[in-house]
Amino acid sequence: MSDNRRRYRAIKDAIKQLYPTEPRGNTARHLHTLAALISGIVGSKSTNLPAVAAKVPDGTKRESRVKRDTVRF
Repeated sequence: MSDNRRRYRAIKDAIKQLYPTEPRGNTARHLHTLAALISGIVGSKSTNLPAVAAKVPDGTKRESRVKRDTVRF
């Protein structure tokens, strides 16, 4: 397991502990996005979106993640 994925899983598991029940639907989707964003910031040591997107363990292309995150935020 890569360091990026290990970091993402640890952050996601820590955030999930804050919920009283298992997150479902939009809440689970938002949890995934938040964990990926935090993981990317920690991994890249920067808040520059291309640098963050390079450290997110996702199957999509880096440019797609940059565009997706730019539209959301």
